[in-house]
Amino acid sequence: MRVLRACLWGLVMLLLAGCGARPAVSPGPVDLPSKPADFVDVFTWSQGVPAGARPISLTFSGPHFSYQFGALAVRPDMDETSGGLEGGPARAAAGHEFLVLYRLQGDDTFAPPPEAPLVAEVVVSGVRKRLPQALERGSALIVSVPIGGDATLEITDDKPYQLSIRSGLGATSAAPSSAGPSSDAAPKPGAGAVRWDDGKYSGQGAYQGQRTSGPLGVTLDLGTRSELAANLAGVGAAATKQVWLRLPDAKISTDDPDLKVDLARSVSLTLSTGTKISPRASSSGLLFSVPEPFSGGTLTIAPEFPASSTAEWSEKPDPKQIPLTVA
Repeated sequence: MRVLRACLWGLVMLLLAGCGARPAVSPGPVDLPSKPADFVDVFTWSQGVPAGARPISLTFSGPHFSYQFGALAVRPDMDETSGGLEGGPARAAAGHEFLVLYRLQGDDTFAPPPEAPLVAEVVVSGVRKRLPQALERGSALIVSVPIGGDATLEITDDKPYQLSIRSGLGATSAAPSSAGPSSDAAPKPGAGAVRWDDGKYSGQGAYQGQRTSGPLGVTLDLGTRSELAANLAGVGAAATKQVWLRLPDAKISTDDPDLKVDLARSVSLTLSTGTKISPRASSSGLLFSVPEPFSGGTLTIAPEFPASSTAEWSEKPDPKQIPLTVA
């Protein structure tokens, strides 16, 4: 009897071993559903730079919009680790790849309210497709292109503005009019340089973070260059009755490499009328939209951490005011 039970038990174990579940195999790109060759979509991405993407700092602007793009990816497929589509992972059509342009959550640039949206389209090989929804902060644009090809993001404001998704070149008028200069044109006659006497700042404060705290020194340098014009290369045309004021070399830093302060949040401009203006998003330096004619004002330096930072000032550095004059 014992021998029979032992034989039966051995037979059961042998059958279980032979019929055991095989290890799961993750599907590869070839197993994913394929998107059509003319695929365009906008999806939510509220995290930082995703896996497989490279960080960029690119501002695309017109008179009534400005987008700051923080990452770009070129991929044969999309999945949940790199900003997978809300409809599920997918691969590009045969002979195609995805260009993915991310507008990260920390982008504080501006766009028209939903009730007055601008026309936004993507152009691939001469074919236009309207974006299915607005490029809000914390979203990404994905477009299918032939492998190695490019796509153009076009926003129609007072005129069409175009941005190359692959190279980042653009923010210029797609169809320049003889009635006015393009965004790459020289400043119009009468536009003058803005000057200041002392463009350096140094302040000492103390901060409190989640795990660390202590003293923190902040330095800022406005540089020596300024631009005051109705059109700026890489920015576009200013709004009606406005001009751009750009300090392209302005930089801010701290004495702790692990702690950053935000240049745009740390500087404001007060006009002679008392109106306070915050900087616009810019890939470098400081950029303001000011009334035309611009008669000068005062910059106030008051260091602030980025909006996403967990650090706070327990003792704020002293502010500094820097008068600006027009030459």
